[in-house]
Amino acid sequence: RAGWTPSPSPHTMVGTTSKKQKLSPGVEANVKACQNVLKALKKSHVSAPFAVPVDWKALNLPLYPKMIKHPMDLGTIEKKLLAGRYSAVSDFAADISLVWDNAQTFNSDGSEIYDAAAQLRELSDAQLSGVSPGPLSDGGGGGGASGSL
Repeated sequence: RAGWTPSPSPHTMVGTTSKKQKLSPGVEANVKACQNVLKALKKSHVSAPFAVPVDWKALNLPLYPKMIKHPMDLGTIEKKLLAGRYSAVSDFAADISLVWDNAQTFNSDGSEIYDAAAQLRELSDAQLSGVSPGPLSDGGGGGGASGSL
């Protein structure tokens, strides 16, 4: 069709160029390793509540934004990873940990979500122990390959 433009895929991120940026081999290996961590977490039967941002309005959780100042979820982490917004594996790992911290801060010890977060924290720690520390973007320093968004 003349003039037809396909809709952007959910994996297309603002701030990226139309050409896939070629990463150095070490960075590419680190990104792949982090993608594998996410894949392992998402395979877990208890990961569904952590896949997308908490919709505190729909869930009628008015205290959530008061208690959780930096929300994070696995879907957002994946988008940030694919967009080159992490400069180092440690930044990626910090966001993974933030998901579990938030869940255990908001939910009561012994609740289904609290326990799922504890289980996924163990899994993520084990998975991340096999990932070499290092850069997740070329260009060194702050903001990653796509700049600060």
